Amino acid sequence: MSRRAFLAFGASSLVTARGGPERRTLGPGVRNGHVLVHDSVRGVLVLVGGADAQAVRADTWIRRGEVWRPSGPGSPGPRTFPAAAFDRRRGRLVLFGGNRVLFGPEGARDTLLDDTWEWDGAAWRRLPVSGPPARSESSACFDDRRGRVVLFGGWHWTEERRQRLGDTWEFDGARWEQVSASGPDARSGMALAFDSARGSSVLVGGSAGRGPFADTWEWRGSGWEGPFPGPGARFNPALAADARGELVCFGGWDGSRRLGDTQVRRSGRWQPAGGEGGPSPRNHTAMAFDATRRRVLLFGGHDGERVFGDLWSWDGKAWTRLEDAEPRPRVDNGH
Repeated sequence: MSRRAFLAFGASSLVTARGGPERRTLGPGVRNGHVLVHDSVRGVLVLVGGADAQAVRADTWIRRGEVWRPSGPGSPGPRTFPAAAFDRRRGRLVLFGGNRVLFGPEGARDTLLDDTWEWDGAAWRRLPVSGPPARSESSACFDDRRGRVVLFGGWHWTEERRQRLGDTWEFDGARWEQVSASGPDARSGMALAFDSARGSSVLVGGSAGRGPFADTWEWRGSGWEGPFPGPGARFNPALAADARGELVCFGGWDGSRRLGDTQVRRSGRWQPAGGEGGPSPRNHTAMAFDATRRRVLLFGGHDGERVFGDLWSWDGKAWTRLEDAEPRPRVDNGH
């Protein structure tokens, strides 16, 4: 008996195809500019922040099995486009920075954040550490071999304009350290994931305001290697590593349109994944690898007109929609 989940704003309903009992659970609703991380210690999917169809959100949602639930009181506060990664050695989700608005006015220069937070599966705690300057649209991943969170780039304000950043930072659980000021061109909206097969943090895409980059770079702790060919030019794509030693890249913005393609990197080379169906074209979405079920999960995003709250699963061959959502008009999302 097949089942399909229908997710409305703030709640979901799971109904059997034969009209059986309806099961209702809370859910995040539509979201873009959020982060999605899998907590491999507790076996749960964690969604933090972003913007829904009404406001920038401060909530944290946990998905265990097929059920979403809010994580409880306390949070890092409302924000979009933070950087986040799960530190598997310490069992902590690490979150840094972001923006208090989604697309604020050009003069709103006090909205960027420079705080570092940890989530231990039950509660958030702000860490008393100094680190990277305030920024939005940076990206982070956890280096499994070296036991460090790696963070790259983003943007911040100077006195005259928005400035893209090209610095690399690492967090060992106690302090941040800037480890490189060279490598990929300064950019924001790139994606970063750790490739366990190659032992490297892999950076894809992004933009410096002149159009999206089409390159790929690798970081192993002592210097950036690249550029290598990428999965095509794209800004704000989603990227995740799976258990097959592959990187999966979906969507983004190529400078003229949203993308809905899936690209896979095997042995250092990108290629189209093939197959039919899958999420509609979008950017500002988020993906994470579910180590418990050995699949890549994707949630939300937008296509320029609509904001999504659907959940998809990639098993290495095809996409499956796990939860469907009623998209909300993007005009409602202009915070």
